[in-house]
Amino acid sequence: MNFFIQQLITGISIGGIYALLAVAFALIASIFSFTNFAFGGVLMVSAFSGYMVASLGWGMIPSFIASIAAGVLISVIIELTAYRPMRAKGTSRLFLMISAMGITIFIENMMLRIFGANLRPMPINFPVSMLSVAGFKIGIVDMLSLATSCIALGILWWFLYKTRSGIAIRACASDTSTAGLMGIRVNRISLLVFAISGITAGISGFFFGLKYTVYPAMGAIAHKAFISSVIGGMGSLPGAVVGGFTLGILETFVSGYISVTFRDLFSYLILIIVFMFMPNGLLGRGNQDKI
Repeated sequence: MNFFIQQLITGISIGGIYALLAVAFALIASIFSFTNFAFGGVLMVSAFSGYMVASLGWGMIPSFIASIAAGVLISVIIELTAYRPMRAKGTSRLFLMISAMGITIFIENMMLRIFGANLRPMPINFPVSMLSVAGFKIGIVDMLSLATSCIALGILWWFLYKTRSGIAIRACASDTSTAGLMGIRVNRISLLVFAISGITAGISGFFFGLKYTVYPAMGAIAHKAFISSVIGGMGSLPGAVVGGFTLGILETFVSGYISVTFRDLFSYLILIIVFMFMPNGLLGRGNQDKI
């Protein structure tokens, strides 16, 4: 029973990282109707930014802030230099996704050239690595990751539903053209959405690097966030959260009770099954407003 509870806690922690990135996928998919596969590169650059600041001995908080700042900066640059010019020319969504894949490959190979392929532990130490709660051993990084993910998701929900900018984002998700005719500055909203996605990538990259290691290929975790978004319903924010936590928990149980080598196989098997039998996901609602 102890092993089950500890696996569940670990799965929820990993699921929080997946959920954050899946929410970013859902936001962009709702408004621009394409999947931003460049998240992997943004996450990886964010993690390396946090690593470099931590290497200077500045501690966890400055490293965390540096990861978020790098995520926002890279995400906004990608929007301004790649996606926006292509959308202005009426480019197909397919070519936007191909562009996103190319961006990730470029960023990954650039970082590989600069830093090499070595695995780099985040140089941040804690007084204790595990805490005992009600007889269960819980990793301090897992607790911090889960708490930060939940707080970030709560703030994002409040922003989208309780602020004017959030309402404007939801209006654009419903119909971008109509929102523009009603006076909403769609280009400004696009920058805001990509900045939000950069924040989620920064948070996810930092904690993934802190829990495991930092390396150029770590952006592959974004694939799991994409699967999470599909499970929940592409474009659905609540679905992205549900899908992220569900995938994190299931992956952890597969690793703990079967074998870690089957973890990725299981994740992609779920993706295929959802596409076959539930193409709109658990909470997807077709072409309706999903935010």
